[in-house]
Amino acid sequence: MRNRKTAALTLGLLLLALFLSAALFPGAFTRFGLKEMGRPWLPPGPEHLLGTNALGYDIWTEILYGTRDTLFIGLMSSVLTLILGTLVGTLATRPGLPGAFFNGLINVFVLLPRLITLIVLSAFLGSSQGHLILLIAAFSWVGTARSVRAQVIHLNSQPFIENCTIHGYSHGHIVLRHILPNLYDILISRFLLGVNSCIMMESTLSFLGFGDLYYPTWGTMINFAYKRGAFLRQAYAYLLSPGLCIMLLSLSFYFISLYFEARRETIRG
Repeated sequence: MRNRKTAALTLGLLLLALFLSAALFPGAFTRFGLKEMGRPWLPPGPEHLLGTNALGYDIWTEILYGTRDTLFIGLMSSVLTLILGTLVGTLATRPGLPGAFFNGLINVFVLLPRLITLIVLSAFLGSSQGHLILLIAAFSWVGTARSVRAQVIHLNSQPFIENCTIHGYSHGHIVLRHILPNLYDILISRFLLGVNSCIMMESTLSFLGFGDLYYPTWGTMINFAYKRGAFLRQAYAYLLSPGLCIMLLSLSFYFISLYFEARRETIRG
């Protein structure tokens, strides 16, 4: 079991390191500029590893530069999702009206059709990176809130929390000093899985045409390939390579999350 956990963590970290290297230093992996034009629709070969697109841009170079924007949106959306979910989940355990309000808020957002809502709001608000990050986070925090709420309820029934209450510590002190530190494993797992979910949601919206065209992500690349006739040109590398990158990046976070999930189960046991 330990070997499986270590293997999953190692593989996840290796994949993530590759994508982080591409995001931070894209120029080190290609000799072409992002907007350097050549002959359009060249097939894959020694000069252009994945060929060129309809405008003559090197597809491999587009993949490398798209890594930065895809990762940025995924990570920032997941961070905001984690903050919102932790805040709402903790407040939902409060007695009386505040707890009832935030519990009701969780139940309302559980029932919302997330993708349809995001499509409608993206059409109204525009397709900038900032709007995408805020919209994805605003409708992705429910799972984190429910996990945090369940764990906080469990912690509130523990003797050390009761002792803090008896000794007169304020609710804010108990939450910050005793409850949040005990949510460490849950928050890491939810963050890693949240990155996966946010990347998939961003890719879906970008493929549907709601991505930021000035900072194209992998989802936007698939949208361009589809619209510009990559199927008719049999430019399958243009169509498949962004999807493969999305899959591998998601797998890297998933493998890392498996390690922390297994660790949490071991601690529980």
